[in-house]
Parts: sequence; C-alpha cells; structure tokens
Amino acid sequence: RPPRGTVSSLPIPRLSAPRFGLIQEELAATPFRLLVAVTFLIRTTGRAAIPVFRQLMARFPTPAALAAAADDEVVRLIRPLGLAVVRCDKVKRYARGWMEAPPERARRYGVRGYPLGVAGGGSGVRVGEEFGGEDGGGGCGGGAWEIGHLTQGPYAIDSWRIFCRDVLLGRSECWTGKGKGAEPGFQPEWMRVLPRDKELRACLRWMWMREGWEWDPVTGEREPLREEMRRAVDEGRVGYDDHGGLVILDQAADLGTQA
Repeated sequence: RPPRGTVSSLPIPRLSAPRFGLIQEELAATPFRLLVAVTFLIRTTGRAAIPVFRQLMARFPTPAALAAAADDEVVRLIRPLGLAVVRCDKVKRYARGWMEAPPERARRYGVRGYPLGVAGGGSGVRVGEEFGGEDGGGGCGGGAWEIGHLTQGPYAIDSWRIFCRDVLLGRSECWTGKGKGAEPGFQPEWMRVLPRDKELRACLRWMWMREGWEWDPVTGEREPLREEMRRAVDEGRVGYDDHGGLVILDQAADLGTQA
C-alpha cells in the first residue's frame, strides 16, 4: 500500500470540468468557513469531515455565532471526527480572532517555517509579528501572511493562498485568476504554491494541465502538456501511482490497470 497521505482520493476530472472537487473551491468566497473546513480535514477524510462541517455551519453560521457557542455543544457536534476538544478550541479561536482582526490586505503576521522546504522561509520573523501589506513595505518576504494571527498551519495557509488571497488583495475577482479585475500578465497566487497535502497537489496538477502544463508539485517545474496526457484526462484514463504521480490507464472504467 502507498504511504498514507500520498495518493489523492479524488478522481481527476476532465479538463473542461468547472471544478476539481475540493471543498475549498466551494468555500473560496467565504474564507472563514474555509479555515474551519480545513481544520476538520486534518487527519480526517473528507467523507467524514465535510458533513460535520456543514452541520456546524448550519448551527453557527457566522464567526460571532461560533464564538458565542457553548463549548459542549460544539464538541457534541464534532465528536465523530475525534480530537473534538482540540478542534473546538481551534475553531472558536478562529472565530474570536476573525471578529477582533479580520484578514486585511494592509496587515500581515509572522509565520515561522513557512513556506515549507524554502530556504529562509519565515526564519527571520517572530510568530504573530505584525507587518504592513505586501505592496506597502514592511519587508519579510514570504514570512508573513494575512492569516498568520489565526493559524501557523501550512495546510491552512496553503489553502488560503490558493483559494482566497488574490480576492482579498484585490488582484482578481476569482481565485483561478480568470475573473474580472486581473491585470494583463497577472499570475494568480495558486501558481506560486507548493503544497504538501496530497489533495491540494492533485488539484493544482489539474489546474496546471488546464493551462497547458504538466507540473511537478515537489519542485514546481513544469513542461508542456503532452497530447497523450491531455487526451487521456479528457477520456477519464488518468489515475495515480503509489507515489501520487499521474499514470495513463488502459481503460477509462478500470483504474487498476496501468498502460
């Protein structure tokens, strides 16, 4: 069996599909909910986490409602996911932090050790240290982010960068970079993220293929999309190997048979 956390659980859609299939795509326009959802997805499958997330949001739909909720009621709702007390504490801290200082384009906060694997990534900042906006001075490069006061978790920050950051900064009206408001030559934030999470990697691989590239999620390098691969994706004949890489399959209906 491949190592845990290596192979995506989601099938690869055709390149003409409107979305890949992540909950983050659905929640891109509601970033607070996105942060709550990714908290539930850590060490938990989407099949288990997403229904619980929806129940919690139906009961406490706003940061104010969640911050004011009784701990025992939140714990009861999320108990099926395990680590209920820990998760309750985290999402309520998100809610309180969001009410006190919602993310804004003019303020960033220090995040240590992020981006992962990047020399100097966040090494020269203190956790929570305040900086100005990215385009307004304040230095620190990639060591500070608009949600650094809410979380230091790389999965949450990767998700935020991919699905929410461009809209917050006014770069584009859509996280894909295809919406109105993007300047000519604009490169959306998702193109600069190298996530460790298998589902984010799978989604970005698909996004890059839609741009005409085969992308390496480890190095960030890319090569022109082969016609053979493009055709196989659109025929439903692409799956994953034991290392999370893409393979062209013999038959669209048989994901266990490799070419």
